[in-house]
Amino acid sequence: MEGKIKLLKIYISTSDRLGNRLLYEEIVREGREAGLGGATVYQGIMSFGASHSIHGANVVFPTHQIPVLIEFVDEEEKINRFFIRAKELIDESQKGALVTLQDVDVLLYKRGAKYNQFSNF
Repeated sequence: MEGKIKLLKIYISTSDRLGNRLLYEEIVREGREAGLGGATVYQGIMSFGASHSIHGANVVFPTHQIPVLIEFVDEEEKINRFFIRAKELIDESQKGALVTLQDVDVLLYKRGAKYNQFSNF
């Protein structure tokens, strides 16, 4: 991973789906198929977005709408190409989302000793 490195962040919800598939899982799978350097999915505690509806994981709010943040890190060109596909998936889901892009400095990027390119996911 060299050159202009970007961090793509996609904010959605655990309840967002494409048919019977979870949207965040589909986006991560597509990122892997696109050959991106890596992805991480974080589960949030509480959020609101463009709709201004509050979502969270406590008794007052429905637990099926927990915020999710997906992060991808890679070279600018690969991230820009992947964003087109990610946006298509988000549009197809007909759900709201926030997507941001920022510059990052990668200090270390290496595979572990037990790297397995054929993981189950």
